[in-house]
Amino acid sequence: MHEKHNYKLLLYVFPLYFIACIYLLTPLVVLKQQLNRAGIMNSSTIDLSAIGDMYKNPLESFSMIISDCTVRKGFLLGFLLFTIILVILYFLFRNMETGEEQNGVNYLKDNGTQGTANWMDNEKTKKVLGVGTENGMVFGTIKDGIKNKMVTLPPDTFFNKNIAVFGASGSMKSRSFVRPNIMQIAELGESMILTDPKAEIFESMSQFLKDKGYNVKALNLVNMVNSDRWNPLNEITDDISAQSFAETVMANTKAPGARQDEFWDKTEMNLLKALVLYVVKENPEEERNLSAVYSMLALNDPSTIDAVFRALPPSHAAKMPYNIYSQASENVRTGVVIGLGSKLQVFQNKLVQDLTSTSDIDLTMPKKEKCAYFCITSDMESTFDFIAGLFFSFLFIKLVKYADYEVKEGQKDVYFILDEFPNIGAIPDFTKKISTMRSRGISSCVIFQNIAQLQNRYPNNGWSEIIGNCDSRLFLGATDIITAEFVSKLLGTATVNDVSLSKSAGFEGMIDFGKITNRAVKRNLMNPDEILRLPNEKEILILRGQKPLILDKMDYTKHRLSKFMRPIKVSDYKPDWTQEYFNETNKKSLAKEVKDKTSESSNNLENSNSAAKEFQVKESKNTKHSFSNSKSSSNIKNTKNKTTRKSDFW
Repeated sequence: MHEKHNYKLLLYVFPLYFIACIYLLTPLVVLKQQLNRAGIMNSSTIDLSAIGDMYKNPLESFSMIISDCTVRKGFLLGFLLFTIILVILYFLFRNMETGEEQNGVNYLKDNGTQGTANWMDNEKTKKVLGVGTENGMVFGTIKDGIKNKMVTLPPDTFFNKNIAVFGASGSMKSRSFVRPNIMQIAELGESMILTDPKAEIFESMSQFLKDKGYNVKALNLVNMVNSDRWNPLNEITDDISAQSFAETVMANTKAPGARQDEFWDKTEMNLLKALVLYVVKENPEEERNLSAVYSMLALNDPSTIDAVFRALPPSHAAKMPYNIYSQASENVRTGVVIGLGSKLQVFQNKLVQDLTSTSDIDLTMPKKEKCAYFCITSDMESTFDFIAGLFFSFLFIKLVKYADYEVKEGQKDVYFILDEFPNIGAIPDFTKKISTMRSRGISSCVIFQNIAQLQNRYPNNGWSEIIGNCDSRLFLGATDIITAEFVSKLLGTATVNDVSLSKSAGFEGMIDFGKITNRAVKRNLMNPDEILRLPNEKEILILRGQKPLILDKMDYTKHRLSKFMRPIKVSDYKPDWTQEYFNETNKKSLAKEVKDKTSESSNNLENSNSAAKEFQVKESKNTKHSFSNSKSSSNIKNTKNKTTRKSDFW
């Protein structure tokens, strides 16, 4: 609307401007001609009366332009030069006074009286980020000249590589961020760990990564027969790792909205820690798994468990946590066993037992060679959240430990792309992990739908710490006011030019052009309602210590490597250990087919033997009377036998 108004105003003003130029410039052109003639004729006399008459009577200027070709050419040249000078002066003055205009708002660049927030320009963007280099994590694209160029975070940047991505459902998180960055990381030859709530990323990108020479693994907690195995107990080596294990399980097995009872939680945690350490230290290697832990709970009463741990030497790692648990009363211990057993009851399922019986996934391998690990979790239920939480907790622990104690040269950088981050389960001390992982060559991209979702998973300002440890914050779109207000505050407050026009009222106002007043006022760089209306193809990038930047989203299909993608079905991913399940499925399917065919044959046989059926009906009528008599006597006999057996029982 603002641009249309400017065009309409220009349409009205230009004829007046052209007439004014004729009036002002034509006499000057005539004067220039007279000066030229005087120079040629060596005359010092110039008749200025004609020039004065032209200013007195503007019609003479129009007459000269029409009748004299030389005057007309001179006027047009002067008009063009004068117009160019005015345009240049206008833009210089406009930039000096009002900065730049976006969406009808004049942001003042050099006036920070009310706030200094403003948008990053292209020149600054090229200094801070990679524009057109196509190297590093990709944020989006920006117009540079006539082309859209990729904007990336260079691998050698002084920013940390942690990225917080805000994106409501349908804001193209997977299309414009996850998939393009998988391609970018693959080009760098670094490792990546990905969450994949719908298995869409695995289906579209896993074959591409295999073709790139990646070691691809999948922990599929939705369809476990299409998963590699991982045994959490393989990662437990001491009481510290056992403590991390117990904390993660307890944090991810609480019922939503359940009241926190520290006494019961601590008691259950100590029992779980003791059981895990016992299984790890005492069981043979093939029986060191979570199903063995669950069996100890499910198949023994508290007194039997107590006897097992009393027999352990005082120096045993499981002894101390069990002693703390055993100090509770017998009733409390019984309740704790029942409570912990209910939290681990998923291990009643044979498929879950097999999935966690041994490990096909090496948690330190991403540091040694280029790996792509997919964790496929359900976005509908939280039954297996604790396994996902354990997986990521131990990944961070193992990778950090490897980075600290092994030779640094040749280690791969590891990128965590955590889509639907709040739904993968709580990771204990994640706020501490994300703040210290940079020096180990590990970075995290936490992707979530809204602020409230992150607050629920990491309360007590844990959510704020996570976002605060991300130097890059990418906003893709929001549908809730809480997120919109949060982003609005991140963008900051700007100083804008407020233009007001005052005119006299009544008859005097008809001939009054009015008085224009400019003043600097305070305004959010973007108000919450404007953020909610952000076009779906746009995004906002906020870098630490820099002005925000508006970018265009980059669909993965526009990436130059997208032509090498070869989609597969997750159901086609069948590791060797799952073959018995597929064989059982085939057997059941074959049995059903045989049953259906047998039923069909029986129907055909029945239809072809109708005469035999009539004979059978006739025979049954003849024998019905004798059969009834024999049945009555048989019933009397059976009743006597039943009475005898009942008395024998008592």
